[in-house]
This record gives sequence, structure tokens and C-alpha cells, in this order.
Amino acid sequence: MLFSLGLLRRIARELPRYGKLTYCLYRDPRVPQRNKMALAAAMALILNPVVDVPLRLPVFGEMDAVALTVLAVRLFVEKAPKDVVAEHQERIALGSSMFDQDLRRSRAGLRGRLNELRERGLAVARSRRRMA
Repeated sequence: MLFSLGLLRRIARELPRYGKLTYCLYRDPRVPQRNKMALAAAMALILNPVVDVPLRLPVFGEMDAVALTVLAVRLFVEKAPKDVVAEHQERIALGSSMFDQDLRRSRAGLRGRLNELRERGLAVARSRRRMA
């Protein structure tokens, strides 16, 4: 599958926004469950190594997978309730979306866990020094 350079640029520019929007819509209970299942099934089929798009041509086979992923995500967003999509797009623009909140919580949790591990490592080092 051949892509124009302009299309590739547009996909690269929109990918982070669409990724966040898809994440938020997938987590939103107002989006019908059948839409979520259709997206999950499409992604499983696309990413399934048994059902490969012809990969004899390395770059083009991967581009087919990218194009199918973009298509699946785009259909998921288009089938979601318009008011819910608009609400999530506004929150993404403000930096207060579910994605942003989950990312902040994950970073804080990771920082806390790393601090625990660092303290545990320091305690082990101190006890070894005392023993020596």
C-alpha cells in the first residue's frame, strides 16, 4: 500500500491525539460496549501474528497494519456518541482527560515505588557496611 508523504505527516500529527481520544472513549461507560468489542477484535486481528498482512515486502506490510489500525480507531471514534467525543476532545485540549489523569497517577506511583526501592537498596548497603 503506497502512502503519500502528506498523508503520513497527517497520521503522525494526529496519532497522539487520536490515541488519547481512543483511550478515553474506551474507558467511558457511555460508549456502547459493542463498539469497544469491535475495536478490540479489530486490533487483535491486526496484531495477530498468525493472520499477517503480506510481510514479504517489509515496509509495505507494516504500513498495511498501520493503515488498518488507523481505520479501526477512526471508525471507533466516528461511531461513539458525538457529545461524548466532543467532551473528551475538550478535556484532552485542557490536559484534564482520563488519559492525562491516569498518566499522572502512574508517574506518581512509579516515583513512589522507585523511592521505596532506592531506600531499600540504601538500607541493604548500610547493613553490609556495618557487617564488614
